[in-house]
Amino acid sequence: MPVVLIEKQTPQVTVVTLNRPERRNALTLELLTELCTTIKVASDQSRRLSGVIILRGAGAAFCTGLDLKEAADQTKAHATAQMVANTLITISQTHLITIAAVHGAAVAGGAGIMSACDFVVAAQGTKIGYPEVRRGLVAGLVMSFLRRQVGERNMRELLLGSELIDAERAVKR
Repeated sequence: MPVVLIEKQTPQVTVVTLNRPERRNALTLELLTELCTTIKVASDQSRRLSGVIILRGAGAAFCTGLDLKEAADQTKAHATAQMVANTLITISQTHLITIAAVHGAAVAGGAGIMSACDFVVAAQGTKIGYPEVRRGLVAGLVMSFLRRQVGERNMRELLLGSELIDAERAVKR
């Protein structure tokens, strides 16, 4: 089963679905690579057109971050971190308009993907957060994207507080 589904709505609109619903769309090296490639291909194909990519998750959640099973494999740690960075940069630097259609949960790397997008549409009841600090980590890869979206003070509160917030509270930021 493909980990990323691509659906062309119109020549200008592509819907990209993270497709690991059984793992709440947790990010693996394979999924990150496919997502990054998909965005680059869509960007190249619409070079002369303005276009939109809508990112969404299959199943109950948008994305709950790294797949902790795979993340425990030290042989993949460096490649995974590099691919997370590449994916966030690719999302943020594409000339296409990127929209995260978020539902359920956007946590850790999922919140990072959301932060790299130009716009976010979140369903009521969505939980958003960066809980990495609970594990002694800093969500450094997303800081510049998150600062752009919510400002310095709110960024620090979200990253250092590790609290999950709902979509309604996120709108107030």
